[in-house]
Amino acid sequence: MILAEALNKFDTDVLEHLDRDAAIPHITAAGIQGDVSFLLDNTRPAATTAVPAAGVPVVRGENGGNTHALFADGGTVYFDAKATGDPEDTVIGTMTVPDGSTGFLLHPEHGAMSFGVGTWLVGRQREQADIVEFVRD
Repeated sequence: MILAEALNKFDTDVLEHLDRDAAIPHITAAGIQGDVSFLLDNTRPAATTAVPAAGVPVVRGENGGNTHALFADGGTVYFDAKATGDPEDTVIGTMTVPDGSTGFLLHPEHGAMSFGVGTWLVGRQREQADIVEFVRD
């Protein structure tokens, strides 16, 4: 799928500088988009909360930034957000893509990436400095 098709399918948009004719990378083991990471981990319990047609935010934009949102194609994709009060926790949740489905992550600045079948650990990146901080996208 190319970016223009995904934007039309999920009724969303990206910034003008992105090539709408570019093929969307399909991730099968690990991927990073901005400050969000995905690692295939089929040892984790499968997620059970269906991603709605309108998508679900994974990381909301901070300080005027843009939100990373999950969408489903060809069936249902599931995302269970991890409820935690620990600001040091880099785990956001779990995404499960069953057979016959594809998960998509879209972001206005970064475009899109798609995910193959399996259960994925979804996390945040941290940057190492004098103090440990989350990467701010």
